[in-house]
Amino acid sequence: MRPLLFLAALAALVACGQQQQSGPPEASTPSSSAYQGDAADQSAAAEIQEVDAALLAAPNDSFTAIEPSEVGVFGAPTIREALEPLFGPEMTEGANVHLTVRENGDTAVADIVRSGLADDSVSAGHVRIEFRREPDGWFPTNAYRRTQCARGAEAGQWTTGACP
Repeated sequence: MRPLLFLAALAALVACGQQQQSGPPEASTPSSSAYQGDAADQSAAAEIQEVDAALLAAPNDSFTAIEPSEVGVFGAPTIREALEPLFGPEMTEGANVHLTVRENGDTAVADIVRSGLADDSVSAGHVRIEFRREPDGWFPTNAYRRTQCARGAEAGQWTTGACP
């Protein structure tokens, strides 16, 4: 039952359509940051560290595709505002949260990794959301999720399935 509760909480952590791509958008010089938003949100940025580069390199086919609405992500004027549902106290309390947003022109990819979860079967959750810029702001186009199991044969491994 705990893995299902975690997956439900993690699901409330991602957003997007069902179009899968084999990797992040290609770019000659993409920008990457632990946080992107306006000056009012800069204090929150200092608390959030970047996602490990090895996790950023994971191909989309190592995740389960989900709808962005499953994790509460919808279009907004900025990427940070679109991601805000993933950073409320109920999602971050007691957890280590890492965020990296990689922008490339009118597309962006946000990776959110949470570890130190209260679930004893899951050691971390990773959500990836792809965005496109439109005149009214940034809109999620695809979303993906995976978990890292804390025990069993898959302990320490990232998986798209439930952890024992």
